Amino acid sequence: MPYKQPGQDVCRSIAFLTDNEQGAKPLVDALVREDFSVHLLKKSRDVLPQHTTKDTDLLIIDSGRFSLEEISAYPRIRTVYTGLLMLLIDGVDEMIQVLLYEQGVDDLLVKPMNHLLMLARIRALLRRNGQRATPAALLFNGLEINSGLRRASYRGEEIPFTSREFDLLCHLAHNACTTLDRDHLYKTVFGIEYNGYDRSIDMYVARIRAKLAPYPHLARMIKTVRGSGYLFAGEY
Repeated sequence: MPYKQPGQDVCRSIAFLTDNEQGAKPLVDALVREDFSVHLLKKSRDVLPQHTTKDTDLLIIDSGRFSLEEISAYPRIRTVYTGLLMLLIDGVDEMIQVLLYEQGVDDLLVKPMNHLLMLARIRALLRRNGQRATPAALLFNGLEINSGLRRASYRGEEIPFTSREFDLLCHLAHNACTTLDRDHLYKTVFGIEYNGYDRSIDMYVARIRAKLAPYPHLARMIKTVRGSGYLFAGEY
């Protein structure tokens, strides 16, 4: 049974995985007070319980100390869950944080964290992800990008993009045949200013291309415009 306010019917759903259920209770209570429906689940070595992916707006994993085994689990999680993913972590160095983002994590919070900061970050993630209320589909060479369902498929076969990968692909597609520079993409897709040296956009483009590569008509759909940015070259 989920934790939620009495009488609450329609609300955002959060799956909260932890190996310290008692310690997580204050965080869960804070989320419930803010009108979220929270499923508190015992964290285990299994990748991800299948039922947590259905109708879940956000998955929060309380991770503590990291091992290489745990880090390697996140790509497997992303094969069954493509929604928003937030980690609550103990202090780790910046390279581990970079690695976690590269494995498909959308946001990190270092413990102990202020409950208000956690709520603000969650609302910001959901706000940026709020396009799912606008059902609109684009079709390019058999690739269907449905921003309402947040689903991409090729001739009916779903392509499992993470939330951020989908946001980037969708924005490029909505601006097809237009070169978009990094400044624009960071502000529009990530909601931050480009610092001049970060290469996260390049990493996400590479991952999108890798997922399109098995389909010959899609393999070269995203082009690099040297010195400028990226261009979505699909034809309607």
